[in-house]
Amino acid sequence: MLNWVLPERCPCCGAITPAGGPFCVSCWQNLEFLGPPWCRGCAAPFEFDRGDDAYCASCIAHPPRHDGIRAAVKYDDVSAQVVLRLKYGGKIGLARVIARQLVRHLPDDHANLIITPVPLHWTRMWSRTFNQSALIGQELAALSGIPFVPDILVRHKRTPTMRGLDVRRRKKAVGGAFAVNPKWQGRVKGLRLILIDDVFTTGATSDGCVSVLKRNGASWVQMFCWARALRGTNHQPASISRDA
Repeated sequence: MLNWVLPERCPCCGAITPAGGPFCVSCWQNLEFLGPPWCRGCAAPFEFDRGDDAYCASCIAHPPRHDGIRAAVKYDDVSAQVVLRLKYGGKIGLARVIARQLVRHLPDDHANLIITPVPLHWTRMWSRTFNQSALIGQELAALSGIPFVPDILVRHKRTPTMRGLDVRRRKKAVGGAFAVNPKWQGRVKGLRLILIDDVFTTGATSDGCVSVLKRNGASWVQMFCWARALRGTNHQPASISRDA
């Protein structure tokens, strides 16, 4: 009766979905799910299997600070709607939908592994009332049994909206924005961290977070997100505004 009165709706388009899945058939077919074969450094997908130790040209030229990116889907107009509904529409149940698609990317070894989110500045937290990355992290922890710690990082500088900024200006905008929470000073050393964000675009935000964590002794930091922009697509959905 509840399903009839309040039927499940597709998080991408809002259409009523059939029983057994959160997405409608059309959106499910249009989502580009990501997985191997991919670059060992950044997990950018390869067209064919080059072996487990293969790196893409970008990672060879500029080795990333992180230890890989794990995204459920490619970032495009369809996948962006999920983030819009979670982030600005208040559909917080979508955090669990996202987490379910990320479980498959978790490493088998959970030793010293902690899930933690990219933090929001307190002013955005006050206006939005929740951190979408923290909600995703909580759900991923609940599904996997990996500990979730919401406050290893703090964001003590409010950054401008990233929309329309190139990579150089994005990196400048987030410079010095992140720090390890004082209560975690001296406790990050040796930790393996899964850092949660909603979307990965240029990597400016992740670089800022990962740099701080590794300077404080984290041994391994991997990015997890719902969707990632792929190099060469030059795609920025017109309807979503990133605030890094």
